[in-house]
Amino acid sequence: MPPQSTGPHRAGSRGTGTHSGGSRSGRTAARKGRRPVTAVLAIVTASVLVVAAVAVLLVISLRHGKSPAAASAHRPGKTPTATASPSPTLGPLGHIGTRAADPLPVTLAQLYPAAFTADGATFTRTAGKLGTHCADTVVGAALQAKVAAAGCSQVARATYVSAARLVMGTIGVLNLTSYPAAEATGHAAGPSAFIGRLPGVKGPTLDIAKGAGIEEAEVKGHYLILVWAGFTNLRAPRSRTEQLALENFMSQLIISTANVSLTNRMVNGTP
Repeated sequence: MPPQSTGPHRAGSRGTGTHSGGSRSGRTAARKGRRPVTAVLAIVTASVLVVAAVAVLLVISLRHGKSPAAASAHRPGKTPTATASPSPTLGPLGHIGTRAADPLPVTLAQLYPAAFTADGATFTRTAGKLGTHCADTVVGAALQAKVAAAGCSQVARATYVSAARLVMGTIGVLNLTSYPAAEATGHAAGPSAFIGRLPGVKGPTLDIAKGAGIEEAEVKGHYLILVWAGFTNLRAPRSRTEQLALENFMSQLIISTANVSLTNRMVNGTP
C-alpha cells in the first residue's frame, strides 16, 4: 500500500504537518515497515517573473502568507552573466509556457551536475535516470493519473547526498504539455503522492527509499519539479530546526541543478 498521511495535509504549503498557516506545512514520506508520518509538499498556484541574469529562475509556488518569489543561483564554478529579459510578447513564462514552444527534450547533463557546492557544503550526485514512462516514477494513483493526462514526455531524476550535512534527496523534472497541465498535476500531489526516490549504488542513498523525509513541488512553465529530501540516518525530522534544514536543502537542490537549465530555456529559448 502507498504511504498514508497520519495528520492533516494542506495543499500548497511546505514543511511539516505540525505548524499553522503562514508557515510551510506538508507531509513526510514513509519509513519502510513503519507507520508513515506526514510528507511535505508545496503546490503551485501563482507565477512571478524576475529576470536579471541567466541564473535567475522562474519559481511558481504557493506558500501560505507569502508571495511567490524567483530564486537566483549560479552554476558552480561559473559567474552569472547578464542577459536580456524575454520579449513582452512571450508573457511571464518566457519560452517555456508550452512544450510546443519549447520542443527540445531535456537531458540529465543539462539538468544535473555531478556535484555542486552551497553554503560551504558539497552535494554529490549518486544516481541519475531519464525515461519516458513518467507515471511509473511517481507514487500515488491520483498523481500518476494526472501525470499521464498531462502528456508527460520525459521524466529526469537525480539523487544527491551531502556527507557534511547528512542529507540526501531525489529531484525529478517532468516534461508536460503546458503550464496549466503542470499546475493541475502539481495539485494532485499530496500525503501519499510524491516523486519516486532514486537509489544510489552504494552509500547512504542506497537506502533512500527506506527513509522518512519531506517533499516539495514547484512548477516552472510546462515543467513540474518534485523534490524529496531526508536525512542519511533515514529518520524523520524531529524539530522545526531539522525541518528547516531539509527545506533549505531542497531549495539549494533546485537552485543549483534544474534551475540553471530551465532558466536558460525560459529566457533564451535554449538549455
